[in-house]
Amino acid sequence: MMINHYRISLLAAALTQEAAMAHAYEHSGNATMAQVSGENAMEELRKIALELGYSLEKLPVPTLRAA
Repeated sequence: MMINHYRISLLAAALTQEAAMAHAYEHSGNATMAQVSGENAMEELRKIALELGYSLEKLPVPTLRAA
C-alpha cells in the first residue's frame, strides 16, 4: 500500500485546527460549537486512519451502576 504523505499532512493540519477550535469553543462556553468541532476533529482522525489502512470504531460508553 502506498501512503500519500502530502494527503496525511493535510488531514493532520485539519485535525489540529478542528481540535484547537473545539478547545477554544469549550473555554469560551460555547458547548454546542465545541461538540461540533470535536466531531469534525474525529472525522479528520477517521480519514487519517483510513488513509493508513486502519479503521476506527466507536466504543460504547459504559453505564455506571449504583453500588
